[in-house]
Amino acid sequence: MDKEFKQAVTEFLEAFEEVFDKDWDYTKEQLGAWAETEQQRQERLKNPDDGIYPIHPEGTFINPRTEDEFSDWGYRGNLLEKYRQLKRIIHST
Repeated sequence: MDKEFKQAVTEFLEAFEEVFDKDWDYTKEQLGAWAETEQQRQERLKNPDDGIYPIHPEGTFINPRTEDEFSDWGYRGNLLEKYRQLKRIIHST
């Protein structure tokens, strides 16, 4: 694999992970998503797999901790699948 290409893909993966996994709380805040109180969050944790939310309260976009990552958000599941495939390839070379 071309060194410059591999470097570019690696940097993209790192940036993607930063926004959608490592800094997920801030990303949600910027998107205005799930502006819930701590009490609401605790209530949601009691039944995290009720199907209302496509991401478990303890999950992130990249690691949603749900049984079906495609459910009601098919493109997200495909994106995660391709992201993981690319990450495996990059790390195996």
